[in-house]
Amino acid sequence: MSVLSPFSGVDNGELRGCPPSPNCVSSQSMKYNFVHKVDPIVYSSSREEAYKRISKYFHESENIFISEEKEGEYIRIIFFTKVFRFPDRVEVYFPSDKKEAQVRSQSILGLWDIFANRRRVNTFREILGKEES
Repeated sequence: MSVLSPFSGVDNGELRGCPPSPNCVSSQSMKYNFVHKVDPIVYSSSREEAYKRISKYFHESENIFISEEKEGEYIRIIFFTKVFRFPDRVEVYFPSDKKEAQVRSQSILGLWDIFANRRRVNTFREILGKEES
């Protein structure tokens, strides 16, 4: 898989799958694929509020480049690690029929991510799980 890989975006209402390497996690990975599988992020607010919350986090964070944004529906970003500036591709998709965000996070370089993608998804889970004060 290269940096210019077309394997991102939403196709027929789903994020694209992960490659066989263990450097990717996806909430829309196959059910019994424990290497790549993470649960979708369930939120209690409106879809618009949840999208605004995660978008605000991305816009205010360091080392992030927003490469595509469809207001209220989908956002794709590139995270850069602080020390070596390794790029990781992250996508968050908000289907209109459920109160959950589908997420995919993949290290673009290397074969192993030392669980960085899972930790990142858990951070998103905390952001979207917070009740509005």
